[in-house]
Amino acid sequence: MEFIWAGNREEINQQRNFYVNLQGKADRIEICAVDNYQVFFDGQFISYGPERTAAGYSRKKVLYCKGVDLVEIKVISHGAPVYMCDFQKPFFGAEVYCDSKLFCTSKDFSCRVDLLRDSKVCRYSRQRGFVEKQFLAKEQFEELSTYFVESPIILEGIGDTADYKEIAFEKISEGDFNGFDKVSKPWWEDLQDYVTKEGWYSIEKDFLTLGKGYKETTFCLPILKTGFLKVDVESKGKSEFYIVFDEIFRDNKWIFRRSECNDLFVYGSEGGNYSHISAEPYTMKYIKVIYKGDVKIKPSIILYENSKSNFVSFKGDEKIMSILQSAQNTFAQNAVDIFTDCAGRERAGWLCDSYFTAKAERLFTGSNGIEKNFLENFILSKTDELPNGMLPMCFPSEHDQNSFIPNWAMWFVVELKDYLERTGDRQLIEKAKSRVYGVIDYFLKFENSFGLLENLESWIFVEWSVANNLDYVKDINFPSNMLYSAMLKCAGELYGDERLIEKSEKIKRAIVKYSYNGKFFVDNAKVVDGKVIPYIDHISETCQYYALFFNIYGKDDFVNLIKDNFGPNRTEGFNYVGKSNAFIGNYLRLFWLLRVKEYDKVLNESIEFFYKMAKETGSLWEHDLPQASCNHGFASVIAVILLSALLGYITVEKGELVFDKDFDVKNFITVEKTK
Repeated sequence: MEFIWAGNREEINQQRNFYVNLQGKADRIEICAVDNYQVFFDGQFISYGPERTAAGYSRKKVLYCKGVDLVEIKVISHGAPVYMCDFQKPFFGAEVYCDSKLFCTSKDFSCRVDLLRDSKVCRYSRQRGFVEKQFLAKEQFEELSTYFVESPIILEGIGDTADYKEIAFEKISEGDFNGFDKVSKPWWEDLQDYVTKEGWYSIEKDFLTLGKGYKETTFCLPILKTGFLKVDVESKGKSEFYIVFDEIFRDNKWIFRRSECNDLFVYGSEGGNYSHISAEPYTMKYIKVIYKGDVKIKPSIILYENSKSNFVSFKGDEKIMSILQSAQNTFAQNAVDIFTDCAGRERAGWLCDSYFTAKAERLFTGSNGIEKNFLENFILSKTDELPNGMLPMCFPSEHDQNSFIPNWAMWFVVELKDYLERTGDRQLIEKAKSRVYGVIDYFLKFENSFGLLENLESWIFVEWSVANNLDYVKDINFPSNMLYSAMLKCAGELYGDERLIEKSEKIKRAIVKYSYNGKFFVDNAKVVDGKVIPYIDHISETCQYYALFFNIYGKDDFVNLIKDNFGPNRTEGFNYVGKSNAFIGNYLRLFWLLRVKEYDKVLNESIEFFYKMAKETGSLWEHDLPQASCNHGFASVIAVILLSALLGYITVEKGELVFDKDFDVKNFITVEKTK
């Protein structure tokens, strides 16, 4: 495949439209491009890509185009650090076939720039690209000459899992626009790489200063969804309108930038009828159209979600059904090409999150094809900006500060062991071997004389709670060491390395010796005069779950104490033990409760906790409160947890659901493979 570009490859936030007329004579097109692209056949939106992977590589997309005349592929290159794709110079490649014979290639495509798209705009979020600003008028293009560029290594893709179904918004209110109930200021806007350039479109200067005379109309979807915002516009004379959006709308109050994103589309138009589709997918349940002029706007959303995630269907209890369907909805939006943490703010492929999302993939799709590519991306990642042996915390991505989470590299190894048990794919495990041992070698320099990791670098992440306070993770952090012990055991079992398994057991014994105070595990300790001195008042609920989940300690008195007195619904007692959050403490607890067959407790603790989310947004949240993302991929694993506790669900093998035959089924719900 030949690769081309047009114009300056160093330009920020550039879009190039590559097009060719096939005169209906071809039947298949293969495409590789970065960072985002949309495919149109005869003006109709057909597909979005790419299937993201590491810089220097590209996963090929195959589409069938029999009878198609005009093919146009709109490619956007951020040219800036983002979490949703790896940083590389832009390229476009295509090959078109007719009856398996090459019909035309990239060099036969022309290129033009949409002069009505404004590229000089502020960032959308710290983790993604730029706000979209478009003038709707008679098309205005500038033709550009193309030239050849270096070729990436082409990888096979999993295919387009989305079906791009379109659904309309429902109008819920209208009236005069009088501003927002609250406007948040993103903490990242003052960072050097994110300051809006002088003269570029600014939220603060150009949007939040709108005067009087604007109207507003608020619309909603039945549940939160991810996709491309489409607007059909009927404008009589010149007009301007803005669309703000959010995942949640509480107490009839609109908080602009609730999730620290510039959730805004900017439009202008001249008289006439137009239709426009956003260049990238976003997550929303509510939109507010703010407009001036004689203009009618009909909004809809073209869904971007995994249409193959309906491998199973559910019937039964309303609350449980609602949670399971919300988990399915959440998974579908966060597992299209890779696993993402959230489908809106970041669209980033984070380790640790993926450990949980992968379990959901097995249930919802019957396989683990996305996980395979997700893990392969990390194996292919180039990490020159990171310490030798360390993996990126999320990938494909380009971080502005070269930060990393050492804990997430350990979760990579733990997930590999899980992946092998699910799939039997030994080939990928062998492909990962050098990366696994690179991670192990990285941690050696942090081992102290007691065999414990001490003073880890960069962002030490345990979970979103007091367990992640700097005072709790400094010096010898015991949850990190519990994970370290588990990682070494998994690596030892993956590669038949008894030395690593023995080392894992040794670390486990040291953790119990220095962290367990006879009642709880203390989160961290320091070394003073050759002795390990625990921070006696640093005790988190999550630290106890790490100890139980990773089989560090299991004496009855400790097990019963944690089982009976803690959990997501705890309201009182043991106030000196810092409460867990959803990610990841409450999930570790639920998986541990499953393992010890406390099925009723799993159900009692889960149903009310997740039902409130399901009822409000039809999706599952990042936290236990509606802050940040209300659509977080890892949370979809609650479906696996519930079906395990209700029906004895184990896994999917050879396309069939597998259940524990001796399980005492609770008849609240039924699950079956979708016909």
